[in-house]
Amino acid sequence: MNRLQRGFTLIELMVVTAIVGILAGIAMPSFQEPLQKARRIDGITALLQLQMSQEQWRSGNTRYANLAELRSPATSSQRYYNLAVTDASASGYSLMATATGAQASDRRCRVLRVVVANGQATHASGTDERSTNPEADNRRCWGT
Repeated sequence: MNRLQRGFTLIELMVVTAIVGILAGIAMPSFQEPLQKARRIDGITALLQLQMSQEQWRSGNTRYANLAELRSPATSSQRYYNLAVTDASASGYSLMATATGAQASDRRCRVLRVVVANGQATHASGTDERSTNPEADNRRCWGT
């Protein structure tokens, strides 16, 4: 008796699984950069909020504030960045957002920094606290 077989053999399923795995391995890196760029908005937004808080604080005080005085959280709203205020003085301050968790793999833009000195704000980015990206990379990190 000749029976008609239905379904797939184990070998066919393994071949399909291997092909899907290879395609996923090729496609995943291309999705990482847009995802990191989207998460970067969390850090940029947090820095802009801190900058506004600093200006509000300074309007009623003789110097800029540290993070505790601003009563600001130490992480961004989506928790992709740790936040810090450094060098707060009467004439300026430095704000830093350092990527953490899933965003830490964003090597080129791991650290975002806003430096305000004598009324002028500059934006920097980099792989570490020195924030030494070239101008083209810096614009890419800040989305400008």
